[in-house]
Amino acid sequence: MFTSRRRFLKGAASVAAAGTGFSLAGVEETRAAETITAVDWGGGYFDSIKKLAATQTDIQINWQLHAGGAIAILPKIKANWPKPGIDLLTGWDLSWQTIAREGWAEPITREKVPNIADIPQKLLVKDSAGNVINIPRTISALIWWYREDLAPFEITKLEDLLDPRLKGKICWPVPTLSSNLQAVTMALHKGGDERNMEPAWDFLKQLARSGNIGRVANADTDITTSITSGETCITFGGGTGVARLKRDFKIKTKHLSKMPAQSGFKTFVFHEGWCVLKNGRTDAAFKFANFAISPENNEQFNRDISGIPTNVKAKAPEDVQYLAFNNEEMERHVYIPDWAHLSKEVNAWNKRWEQEIQPLL
Repeated sequence: MFTSRRRFLKGAASVAAAGTGFSLAGVEETRAAETITAVDWGGGYFDSIKKLAATQTDIQINWQLHAGGAIAILPKIKANWPKPGIDLLTGWDLSWQTIAREGWAEPITREKVPNIADIPQKLLVKDSAGNVINIPRTISALIWWYREDLAPFEITKLEDLLDPRLKGKICWPVPTLSSNLQAVTMALHKGGDERNMEPAWDFLKQLARSGNIGRVANADTDITTSITSGETCITFGGGTGVARLKRDFKIKTKHLSKMPAQSGFKTFVFHEGWCVLKNGRTDAAFKFANFAISPENNEQFNRDISGIPTNVKAKAPEDVQYLAFNNEEMERHVYIPDWAHLSKEVNAWNKRWEQEIQPLL
């Protein structure tokens, strides 16, 4: 009886839709209560979040994409404040520091985002008033990696980057990409850190003069194009992107995420997600974010992008174990920088790159 009644209702709805000239899809669209503007990453992230958004009809989304690193959008928000024109903004550890300082984010509460209860507290970033400002959705890491099928030898230490056999084979991200952690790696290996970058600049000058940097990447897509085309074979970037390239382009990769300390290669664990900006459609933005971090949706999204879910009730994909670290591995291979310091220095580092390193290429 139930099946017959459901069929009847479905048929009646179809007749009514045909009679009024509207399709059922159009009826679903008109049910959407609000449209928000959301900024997300490009590539696989965008494909995956659009697919997830298409499974619900409560919130329609006007999508925009980050141009360059996530920090690049912050001056635009500042220029347009208090009307940024963005309701839901993706970011990560670095951008949260600026957003918290500026007071741009609407506070996150369990009433507004109930699924935040299943996110580890350590991933939540607070502003000076103690308000949580971020909604984590993915744990990942920035790592060094290379194509085993194109590298002329096994790369085991940071000094190998100066080897003449790698001439033109390094894809180097500009400082605004990955927050210059690629250079922080060099500083750490040569006795410095993010507060003492002189050893890194000295190493970078050697590297630029060597001719081994064959491509400078201004965006993640530059890395993808250069590596997949075979123009270059070694780079630094988000570990989730490596997994996607390996899966989609069938390339053989070597991950340098768990290398011996003496190698100089370091891994930087981070998490990314959203914040809801003030003065916009905050309730609708919270509603969509809460939907997206439910256990099943957070698991599906991270399976698609090859990331580690933040929801403790979701399972991590098998193909990204090189991004998963136990406590011992965290101590041995991972460096957690002072994100607040990096957020203040990246622009200055970018100018120094343009003035001191770029002319040597």
